[in-house]
Amino acid sequence: MFKFLLFLITIFIFLFFPYHYSLASGEIIINEIMYDFLGSDDKHEWVEIKNISDKSIDLKGWYFYDGKNHLLNEPPKNGGQGSLIIPAYSYAILADDAVTFLTDYSNFSGIVIDTTMSLNNTSEKIQLIDNNKNIIDEVVYQKEMGGNENKGFSLERVDQFSNQFCQSNNVSGSPGKENDFNCNKEINLPTSQASLISEEKTEISEKTTDPDIIDIPDVLSSINSSAINSSIEKTTSTSTINQTSPIKVRILINEFIPNPSGSDAENEWIELYNDSDIDLNLKDWFLEDASGKKYIFDSEKINQKDYLILSSKDTKISLNNNGETLKIFSPNKELAFQISYEGTAKEGFSFARFGANDWRWTNILTPGDKNQFNDNPKVLDNKKEDVIIEGETTQNSNLPNSDLGQISSIENSSNVSSNKNKDEVMLMAIGLGLILSIGVAIFLKKILPPVSQNK
Repeated sequence: MFKFLLFLITIFIFLFFPYHYSLASGEIIINEIMYDFLGSDDKHEWVEIKNISDKSIDLKGWYFYDGKNHLLNEPPKNGGQGSLIIPAYSYAILADDAVTFLTDYSNFSGIVIDTTMSLNNTSEKIQLIDNNKNIIDEVVYQKEMGGNENKGFSLERVDQFSNQFCQSNNVSGSPGKENDFNCNKEINLPTSQASLISEEKTEISEKTTDPDIIDIPDVLSSINSSAINSSIEKTTSTSTINQTSPIKVRILINEFIPNPSGSDAENEWIELYNDSDIDLNLKDWFLEDASGKKYIFDSEKINQKDYLILSSKDTKISLNNNGETLKIFSPNKELAFQISYEGTAKEGFSFARFGANDWRWTNILTPGDKNQFNDNPKVLDNKKEDVIIEGETTQNSNLPNSDLGQISSIENSSNVSSNKNKDEVMLMAIGLGLILSIGVAIFLKKILPPVSQNK
């Protein structure tokens, strides 16, 4: 009977314990990408990975994918240094040529793992694959994200819980160190293209003196899974406008509903927000979805610090219920803002901007007004969404839905909270398994005849 009880307990633990809980949860992430080295790329390309877990992880039998699978060579093979065991919260470099990397970065003392890579300078999908052929992390980058026009600058992950990458602040990147990036790219619009609503508005006063506010975040490609990732925003600057001086504006997507109650074709809408100190005529700007469907603005105007609602009946853009990407482009076809999500949109919920780098689903719809959210930010119980989000940092946020005292902690604690929930579920499952096993054992004891004992 005791052996039978142990057997039942083992079965229940196996059934309830999530098989992907340990390794495939993304404990190793792609953290930095040097795809266009200063000078020749040959043998100089590298990718930094990071162990974001609290335990060491062995990469033996793992692969790097750049269109083909390439085995990670165990140091010191081909000039590598260190080992394939990555300590908790530590970095490692995957180098196209370990000897060349250590020549380029002569003071680098961390782990260098030799492999093979050929990173495209236009766009590329790269993956980290474990010894069981599970994709542990995947990044899709594009030259618009940075690092191409400015050769020698890497792409660096904004946060370990985000899919967004931005260009490094430093030539040659920051291998083995905390990322130091710049998500800001300033895009100037000639006054003629800005098409101010009020021609008398020649003086523009900025409400903040923070110099970073005037920068425009660079473009983020989609991920994985994506990503998720990230969007670009534009701001005004303190200046005097004349016929030749450029002006800077920030137009962003603030909320949209891909799966409204009732007919999607009749009830879908997209909300824009003008986070500028000027009223703007959007003529020749255009909105584009994941399918490439475009809506070119004609006579629409959006006042400063105000909203504009675009209905699907007007734009003819149909939002996908199972993942979507929306982009806004300036008249110069420069990407001004991008937001993406993956997963299934719950009926009646909008996807709305809570703050910088923080988008959430909400069933409190507020077209034309400040976004509102339930107390519980995890309002969906379906597949987790991957979000490509803004390129600005929380310190720079000056937008209507930001609670700067909360955003940073929410972003940094989201993954910790998720892991805590997994632990709780696992313990509950094991407990339930034990209770059911004991119940079955008691039941069997009652119905089975007693075992005779030979004296």
